Amino acid sequence: MSSVTRKPGDRSDGWAGSQGLFRAILAGPGHTLADAFASLERAPHVEHILRHPTRDLFSARVSLPPEEGEGYWEFTRIHGEIYVVVANFTYKDPRVELVPGDGLVQFNFKISGDMALAVSRTEVRWNRPSLLVWAQPKGLDISEWIAPRAREQFIIVSMRPEFLAQTFLPSGAEMPGPLKGFASASGEKVNYCQHPLSAQAFEAATRLINSPHAGPLGLVYTEALTLELICHAVATLSSLTGAPAEEYNDRELRCLHSARAILMRQFAPAPTIGDLARSVGMSKSTLTKGFKAVFGETIFDFSLRCRMRHALMLMRDHARSVEQAGEAIGYAHPTSFTTAFRRHFGMRPIDVRRAKSR
Repeated sequence: MSSVTRKPGDRSDGWAGSQGLFRAILAGPGHTLADAFASLERAPHVEHILRHPTRDLFSARVSLPPEEGEGYWEFTRIHGEIYVVVANFTYKDPRVELVPGDGLVQFNFKISGDMALAVSRTEVRWNRPSLLVWAQPKGLDISEWIAPRAREQFIIVSMRPEFLAQTFLPSGAEMPGPLKGFASASGEKVNYCQHPLSAQAFEAATRLINSPHAGPLGLVYTEALTLELICHAVATLSSLTGAPAEEYNDRELRCLHSARAILMRQFAPAPTIGDLARSVGMSKSTLTKGFKAVFGETIFDFSLRCRMRHALMLMRDHARSVEQAGEAIGYAHPTSFTTAFRRHFGMRPIDVRRAKSR
């Protein structure tokens, strides 16, 4: 692995007061994603550059200066074919950038923030956990806008349509309809679809944003999670029925996020849908439907997953007994907890305790 490190203050005048996002910052206004990646090694505001010693993996990080905001952009190129952009930042002021058509297919995994893409006279709002799949023909430019002071956490995975088709998709008539448009390099307009982010993709994206690894291990970790995310995206597109996704206003989104936060911390007893709806100020039907649409799983499934993981953590990391762990997540009888735990994890709680004691 080779590494180039620069001090955070070692930046050219091109950053200070700059407008746009990473394309404009790295390569100049009007340049493509590939141009931005090609500029990473010579851009003075890139803080570090990493290469894997044996695999064709390359990454670089750009941190925002204090006068611009807080956070970073992380760029990774995988085998010269897959471009990965990990965003985890907050800009103090709104940012607008011209996005030139480059003929690539983009899988956008949104965790949080508020972005918009202007397509002709249509605005595509990207402000909730969702998967946005995007194919922008060469020569067709659009603009991209980021709201000020919004915590942006998302991952963009881009590749050539031919590479997508050859590597990840079935051939010919076996290819699901929604995937055919993205696997083709032809087209005279932007092709896109937005779909709720599945629970599995949400977790994989979150793990990638919060990667605990650095150096060669971090590069391989990014490669593995990127491939997992592409698989989740392809599976999502394969299951699309063509029905448009539901839209939710800012208040409804805040209520849904509040409901999710309650489920993540209240385990015993687990809140009923009625209690949850009253707590966040929504009707039960709107809450139930909205939670599944925005977060990709039912309230019951999400609550059960949170409770079981809490029980696992109590036994594994805090040496709690099986009975104590079960009581902590609302089970009055150890046998009921054991049955539910085994159904969820595929192992018995006692197996966790035995592994802990070794």
